[in-house]
Amino acid sequence: MASPFGSWRFAVLTPEEQTQLLNAADQVRQAAVSHLDANRNTEYVIRFIANLQRGVDSMVVAAVEGGQQFDCKAGCNHCCRVRVEALEPEVFQIARELKKQAPDRLKQLILRLNTYVSGITPDSAGQHDRVCPFLEHELCSIYSVRPAVCRKAHSLDVDQCQKTGADIPQNLALILQAEALMKGTATAYHQIQLAASGHELGQAVLLALSDDTAESRWIAGEAVFDVEKS
Repeated sequence: MASPFGSWRFAVLTPEEQTQLLNAADQVRQAAVSHLDANRNTEYVIRFIANLQRGVDSMVVAAVEGGQQFDCKAGCNHCCRVRVEALEPEVFQIARELKKQAPDRLKQLILRLNTYVSGITPDSAGQHDRVCPFLEHELCSIYSVRPAVCRKAHSLDVDQCQKTGADIPQNLALILQAEALMKGTATAYHQIQLAASGHELGQAVLLALSDDTAESRWIAGEAVFDVEKS
């Protein structure tokens, strides 16, 4: 997820913190590879990404139970107006869920995605300021399958979210824990020769919905989303 919720990346970590982050990510990688390598089929490798999402959710719950208070509430969607990137298996997970909708509703969604994507150019990537196409009635319409990057986004001061260009105060420990989980999982997919990189959410989901061969080409090792504009 891009600025302002990506501002933690500029935090200066101590050498010890950097080592802890890399070690945690590698532990996740090892565990994920053991499962993915033993169950390399389309159904499993797409379902497996839910472990990443549940892991990030659990970290957020643990932070709250530990006394952390977040300012984020349902209907507060400032972070739904910055660039969001999802991994390939997350994109396919979302597309599968959307395909369960009634045909007319799915058709309207695809039209909305086409309109959204038409406004994205290579030059606009660094200044992304567009409402997420999955935001409906001020709420996330794909909440149950939203990407991990959305799950880890949080603010300790919603007033800062309303200020353009503001650095959003976050729980750095939580962010780094989530990053280790995300990095380790993505690296595991790469290790078994499956693409798992960040792609702009709206563009990638539109491609997955529009191309029935996308899943099979991805499981065969093709980087199917590299053709998108970004």
